Amino acid sequence: MKKRNRGNWTGKSRAYLAAVQSVLVSLRAYWPLTLRQVYYQLVAAGVIENNRGEYQKLSRILAKARIDELVPWESMEDRARSTLISGGWCDAEAFIEEQTGEYLRGYRRDLLADQTFALEAWIEKDALSHVAHGVAFDYCVPVIVARGFSSVSYVHESACRIAANGEQGKRTVILYFGDLDPSGWCMLPSMLETLQREMKLGDLVSGVRCALTPEQVEAYALPRNPCAIKEKDTRTREYMERFGDLAVELDALPPATLEALVREAIESHLDMSAFQEARDLQDEEREQIGDLRQRVHGFIGEEMGIE
Repeated sequence: MKKRNRGNWTGKSRAYLAAVQSVLVSLRAYWPLTLRQVYYQLVAAGVIENNRGEYQKLSRILAKARIDELVPWESMEDRARSTLISGGWCDAEAFIEEQTGEYLRGYRRDLLADQTFALEAWIEKDALSHVAHGVAFDYCVPVIVARGFSSVSYVHESACRIAANGEQGKRTVILYFGDLDPSGWCMLPSMLETLQREMKLGDLVSGVRCALTPEQVEAYALPRNPCAIKEKDTRTREYMERFGDLAVELDALPPATLEALVREAIESHLDMSAFQEARDLQDEEREQIGDLRQRVHGFIGEEMGIE
């Protein structure tokens, strides 16, 4: 196995690393980032060209920089891999202390209970789901990771949620965020066809493409990804007749811009007056729960001798 060459940074590689570090600092509020997010910010800044070779080079540089402690480990993540934790508490007292500390914390009222629509934000990229969720969470809007053309089982889960909303007299509106390429453009219509016709949900569900659009690509001067146009893709011909070779990944959007688009899409479908009333009521209820929590915490502390 080839060993990584620790240290030995040349003047050219240090200049490259400085540009990477600058991007990481500018996006500090959105850590951890994915490799693709950093890559597209460098492309947009004109630091590197948009090709696979540059992408692989960035991957190597970032790996080496983290090992050499020149880039914080917590700045990056790999969402394609996960760890399933197993374990426990050291003893019963530690468990009681932790659970008491968390007791009656985190109350959230359904802020959309009095709204006309049920909203869901669907995002094509799992790597960007935490950016979207950072905004959607405040509105009680779920974020659905719709990677590729989802399986029947996955669509069935969505259909069950939509049907449940329908039983409460609400139609569901899907706010879709995906790549601008043959697959990404066709994904929402395809999913709606399955839900509306094959799952027999009809007008209980509709969808709005919120990103990416050609207008957004132009407005934000987003770098293009011509490799996303695959000749063998059955959707390519129709797509190219409409958009030519225009292809841009959702990852090319700066995180702050994606946040703004998610917020705009959600608020455009809400009665903001009713939403604010629900949020004010939530604040009152949280105060009541806080008082109860303090009383219960005091009682358990006395019983267990925990301060």
